[in-house]
Amino acid sequence: MAEPGRSLLALWADTVQVYALLRDATGEILFVSTGVIEGGFPALSPAWPLASRFERMIRDLWGHAAMGGIDVRPSLDHGRWPRTTPMALRPGPPGAAEPPEFLPADDDTLDQVPIGPVRPGISPAAHIRLTVRGQTIVRAETHLGYTHKGTLALIRGKSPRAAARFAARLVGEATVGHSIAFARATEAALGVEIPPRAGALRDLMAHIEHVAARLDRDAAAEEAVRRAANTAFGHRLMMDCVVPGGVAANISPGGLNALRSALNEPLAELPEGPVSVALPNESGEGIGHAVGPHGDIWHWLRLDHGQIASAFLCDPAWAHWSQLESALVASSLDDIAATCARFDLPTSGVDL
Repeated sequence: MAEPGRSLLALWADTVQVYALLRDATGEILFVSTGVIEGGFPALSPAWPLASRFERMIRDLWGHAAMGGIDVRPSLDHGRWPRTTPMALRPGPPGAAEPPEFLPADDDTLDQVPIGPVRPGISPAAHIRLTVRGQTIVRAETHLGYTHKGTLALIRGKSPRAAARFAARLVGEATVGHSIAFARATEAALGVEIPPRAGALRDLMAHIEHVAARLDRDAAAEEAVRRAANTAFGHRLMMDCVVPGGVAANISPGGLNALRSALNEPLAELPEGPVSVALPNESGEGIGHAVGPHGDIWHWLRLDHGQIASAFLCDPAWAHWSQLESALVASSLDDIAATCARFDLPTSGVDL
């Protein structure tokens, strides 16, 4: 925290440690950890406000308290889980079902405007609480957790190949990005190098996913790309096509030509060779990175004789929701829709 120019990328925990992923001023990625002592760990939120949402998640899932944190309210846990701190060595009893707490309007001239959690159209479930003076927003809070899936608990104890299905479904529109990040974390943990053809196919799938995301306002063009992806890889979103060790299957005959036609651009010829390698049943720890349609994706996992002992999947939405809160401040209530449209705000990547 004392070093200038460093930024926080992710913060998570397991039963005995808390981990942070940082980027320094030169762009180097730093991976640090600290032990949990008497149920607590040093808070990072006083230096990096983004850490606050991670710290609240850690408290909800593992029960570790961020000592000196700027916000200690629950995040994922809305008081309706059958067990509290479900990822801890000894989960607690059920909590009390209470509505989400928001910071009070501590001034008689201020009002509060609630939005959600059920919002118009297909907007993801999220509660936005605005504190306003007239039409001007002076504070914005977002409360998530309404679509919590228990992904980290479902992954634990499985083989990487079995767990990859959960990573692929964390955020549907970034299924390839999350699958690649998860696969790379697995391969880093095991010291596995995938075949060149598998790497080229992954790059091709990632490119298709990025192109399709940019075409979301052009339904006909996006549909053409999705159909070509289905022809080439057997799934419109290419879900479960990337697996630890390579890819699940080779591109279909004629698939490359279908993609060239839909994308209206040449694609490089693919190298020959196998598309996957076997994974050893060994222990290790690894971090994987990929760039999805919404930004940087980071996955971490620790393997114990081929089985996942602990994992964390970090979607760029962790940062985007915090950035939205800052962007709303000082704007008008009439600008809410336009401001939200500037950010990619799926909740599934944060709700885990």
